[in-house]
Amino acid sequence: MNMRFTQACIVAVCLLLVAPVSAQENDLGLEFDSLFAEPFEEQDESGLWSDLRISGYLKNETAYRLREPRSITKIRNIAYLNAQYPLGNRVDFNFSGWAYYDLAYDFFNYDTIAARLERNSEEPLAFVENLSQEKDSPVAEVRELYFDMAFDSWDLRVGKQYVVWGVLEGVRIVDEVNPMDFRELILPDLIDYRIPLWTVKLDYYADIGDVQLLWIPDLKFHKPAPPGSEWELLQEVPGTRMPEKWKLENSEVGIKLDSYFLGTEFSFSYFYTWDDFPIIFRTVKIGASADEGPVFFPSYSRISMYGMTAVKPIGDYIFKSEVAYVEDKFFGRSNVADENNDSYVDTNGEAQKDHVRWGVGVDFVAMSWDVAVGVMQWVILDHEETLIQEKVDTSYNIFVRREFPRYSMTIQGLWIYLQQMNETYLKPKAFFQITDSFQVAVGMDLFDGAKSDFGLSTVTAQGQFNADVQRAQFLGNFHNNDRIFFEFKYSF
Repeated sequence: MNMRFTQACIVAVCLLLVAPVSAQENDLGLEFDSLFAEPFEEQDESGLWSDLRISGYLKNETAYRLREPRSITKIRNIAYLNAQYPLGNRVDFNFSGWAYYDLAYDFFNYDTIAARLERNSEEPLAFVENLSQEKDSPVAEVRELYFDMAFDSWDLRVGKQYVVWGVLEGVRIVDEVNPMDFRELILPDLIDYRIPLWTVKLDYYADIGDVQLLWIPDLKFHKPAPPGSEWELLQEVPGTRMPEKWKLENSEVGIKLDSYFLGTEFSFSYFYTWDDFPIIFRTVKIGASADEGPVFFPSYSRISMYGMTAVKPIGDYIFKSEVAYVEDKFFGRSNVADENNDSYVDTNGEAQKDHVRWGVGVDFVAMSWDVAVGVMQWVILDHEETLIQEKVDTSYNIFVRREFPRYSMTIQGLWIYLQQMNETYLKPKAFFQITDSFQVAVGMDLFDGAKSDFGLSTVTAQGQFNADVQRAQFLGNFHNNDRIFFEFKYSF
């Protein structure tokens, strides 16, 4: 068994054991007779389903791209269902799932929806026509399926679920438990782009604070947008070496302690996990012809994350912060990194470095507007000039929201700015509550920034691979995807 995995398990168990035993427990530990003191109550057949609680929604999401080629790009119809059922006094069952179908592909040309010719205008036409294509439709999947067991000093949740560790809205610093679904980049609601995992989560309530233990045998990584889609960016490279799923030593484990002192809510966490992005190891011959382009052999690697969060109210303001120290993450090297002068990019194009992530934010009310302002940074330790990513990567975000009860209306806006990449994302949105169950929303997704280029799309007149071109972008890749969208939602 992997030594790092074994050590992580030992750390988790030891931290749990040192937590003080609560006052209700005897000197020997838990009173096991009391765990199941309330027996399962049998129900007569007529009332078998009387405690079943069902909720959900029917929703339509329609989007229209504002730039050429202008087109309706989404007519997604979604059915979401949640069911909860108590199994006795201490055990609850929870299920949620959804199914959706995008009618846009039935009415409009695929390449028009994806704007492939526009996005790949620098590529030869033959290259664009030979790219694979895939539709995010139809889809039906289980989102949650778990049992909750509640006792005097501990709770246990077993099944497919989400786990949220962060305190800053829309920012992933400590909150790295669930991978993300990039089918629409970062545009969906937070809960919708999290990928649920089969997880065992134990919460133990001790005098020192609340201790949470995680065991995740379900191995999944970030899911890229469908190939050739409007939001295609991070794609699986053929031949990627995948770790074996459902193998004990490949499990992820974590522990988190929540405590309160000095008027502040603190959490301290450790997570032994996989980097959800593949490491793009590659052999790059500097100055090679286009036919001798890079040879890729991507794989996944382990990382360790040590995290802390803090939330403190001061007057009318709520201050929040997160910090994480991450060990052993790989960062890409530039295509001109050749310190040993062997005409190949050093260390297969990747360098393993520790880094620090931190973020701070403040929530407050100004002129009846709820306002949340935040800043986040990544700092690569022992940074080298040959790395593509700069030593410090900074982003800023502002979220505002205000309700207008007289008009049954809510207006909100999100602004994100990535400083080093000089990219911006702006999302204004308005909700109208037509009835208690029916809601209509309208908004826009607006992007600004440059496009990525790694020397693969820019080829010199002599047909040489251009190794000097190195520009990694994120939001800027979608600067032509500005759109207006409408949502119609019926909840029950």
